[in-house]
Amino acid sequence: SGRIAPTQQPMAAVQPSSVAVTKAETVVGAIEWRIDPWSAVSLEHGKTGDKKGRLESPVMQACGEPWRISVCRGGESLPSDSEAQVALRKEYVAVGLYYKGDSEALRTKFTLTLVNQLPGKQDRELREEVTFGQVHDDTTSTTRGWAEFVKRSVLENETNGWKVNDRVIIRATITTFGELESTVTAVTPAFTPPNTLVTDNREMLKSGRASDIALYV
Repeated sequence: SGRIAPTQQPMAAVQPSSVAVTKAETVVGAIEWRIDPWSAVSLEHGKTGDKKGRLESPVMQACGEPWRISVCRGGESLPSDSEAQVALRKEYVAVGLYYKGDSEALRTKFTLTLVNQLPGKQDRELREEVTFGQVHDDTTSTTRGWAEFVKRSVLENETNGWKVNDRVIIRATITTFGELESTVTAVTPAFTPPNTLVTDNREMLKSGRASDIALYV
């Protein structure tokens, strides 16, 4: 008995199920906010999502995009925080970076720096990587920061150098890595056997010739 494999038709090129388009340009920039006098900033405690107790800088440009820095001198807590957590956060100054641009997904790495104004003393820095954008989901947001950036008593002790002559300086160093422009989802076409496969097999079985068939898929 013989072995016959059906004539193979060229398979359609496999299409990706999704395509992401990215402007892959790295840009570095910085903005700096000098708060003077610091003692005039409200000590009211803030809640995430509420502007109460929050002071915001003017909009400043870095990496071709608009940004703001925010501080809560009286601390900031989440609505879900317990009384003990709220009490703890009231001892800290909260600092955040706000994205004010139009991008939907701007890949970003940034550092918020509390500048030390005394010679030989160290700045305080915290770093984060985030996708900023006007789409609010689990991976993208318009703001990111730290509720416990620095203890207020430590910042306001002028011998430490972070507040000098009632002035506080906060700097944001920002690196953007490109905007995720779009994601296109497509259906990958399945392989379609030749449309003569059924009739070819039926004729072989009827004739008895080469009816011992092996199909290679």
